[in-house]
Amino acid sequence: MISFSFKKLSDQDLVAGLQNNPSQNRRYENILYERFMYLVDVGIKRHHLTQDEAISVYSDTVLAAIKQIKDQRFEQRSELKTFIFQIFSNKCVDHFRKTTTNKASVHQAVDLSDFSAIIPDNQTILQKLIQQSEIQLIYQKLVLIGQKCQDLLKLWNEGFTDDEIMNTLDYNSTDVVKSSRQRCLSKLKDLVHNSTQV
Repeated sequence: MISFSFKKLSDQDLVAGLQNNPSQNRRYENILYERFMYLVDVGIKRHHLTQDEAISVYSDTVLAAIKQIKDQRFEQRSELKTFIFQIFSNKCVDHFRKTTTNKASVHQAVDLSDFSAIIPDNQTILQKLIQQSEIQLIYQKLVLIGQKCQDLLKLWNEGFTDDEIMNTLDYNSTDVVKSSRQRCLSKLKDLVHNSTQV
């Protein structure tokens, strides 16, 4: 008989329960599902999904997370909320790629103009990419700047504050977040710039 409250489980206990307690699997899965339900609102507000779409993407996220946890692929190097958020964010992008045939609306959803606001000298390049419907180039170059930079820029582009980014990605301070963002944007700017020089 389990004597503790399931709803007060730590992330570590929740992961252990999903991996090692088959008889209570459904209960652990439900707790995981309920714990991060706020991401449905994130999907609606920041990714412009309908409620049904956001719930569907979130459900896919939880299923993917549970599978990775049970397969021992979540190594707990980051917090569980960071792990879940990354999966959810990727699935939101996948959803747009699958359902949007008009690339202009993809540009609007991703709102790459935010990047150019921080690096004015690169604004022309990014605006040109948007106007020419070459968003795939941005995605390709984002892959080249490293996972940490990708995560930081995704959160920032989705409207997270420096404090929220600091806590989510375990930076030491908001100053480190700001300097890291500038460095990541500079890398992205150089990669995009070099690709547009023919």
